[in-house]
Amino acid sequence: MVEVKLTKELMQEQDVRKYFEIMLESVIRSHMTITTIFLKCVKNTSSEVDYSNVNTQLSHFLMDNIRKTDLLFQLDDGEHWGIVFLQSSDVEANAFLQRIFKLLKRNRTIPNDVALKASITEIRNNDINFDTLVEKNKTLLADDHQPKWMIGQIDDYCKQSIEHVKVSIIEQNAIFRKVLETTLNSMDIANFTFEVTAYEDGYNFLQTKSYQSGHLHLIIMNDILPRNNGLEILHSLRALPNEKKFIIYMMSERNSEIAALNAYEGGVDELLVKPFNLRLLEAKIKRTFARYWL
Repeated sequence: MVEVKLTKELMQEQDVRKYFEIMLESVIRSHMTITTIFLKCVKNTSSEVDYSNVNTQLSHFLMDNIRKTDLLFQLDDGEHWGIVFLQSSDVEANAFLQRIFKLLKRNRTIPNDVALKASITEIRNNDINFDTLVEKNKTLLADDHQPKWMIGQIDDYCKQSIEHVKVSIIEQNAIFRKVLETTLNSMDIANFTFEVTAYEDGYNFLQTKSYQSGHLHLIIMNDILPRNNGLEILHSLRALPNEKKFIIYMMSERNSEIAALNAYEGGVDELLVKPFNLRLLEAKIKRTFARYWL
């Protein structure tokens, strides 16, 4: 029986657990996708090749071929490796594996009858913990009859969590304000729910302090308002420490380069010149939220 050797230069299973739990929180807070790869060494048990140093050789090979932003670690059994990819999808992980497999097949320092098989898990919610992740992937790779260079996939955690979004409409015209409120309430955007509130001016909006919650907050407002106009609100919100949670659409009747420059330099995400087609507003909002997790 070959003695299991752990590579000292690599992070080990117990070291990665705490980092993974921190990264998992970022999946929800920062809309960051995590993708993990687990690798298992496949050896020819009938071969007379000395495998005593193969695990160490494979560890160094992987260390030489990952990116600086990737987290490589070794499991306690010495036969599995894990790699955590930040802000990467399963497509990128698959491309990485294809490249790694191709390089390893040409690597003359590792015996020809040594191969790898792998599993990919894309994580877009926090319904999993590190121990479950490890066990699920080890189970997937446990069958000794699986083909060499196999790439399996676990799809249990790739569904994005539903996120609650506050929506504030700040518009002085009562009829148009109601039209906007109806439009936003009727929108159906996958993985997001809207809580829509309408205000007649900026003063009423600021008095409610609804903007102080930690929720993602979409604001659609005029640049000119009776009290506390849109530009004042814009500057106030962008001065907050958590200003990135605000998605701000500014509406204006002024179709000029100066008005547009003032709006974008102040921090608006979209500028809509009145009158505008409501379908254009819907398309812009859908595009914004479709890209939010990318």
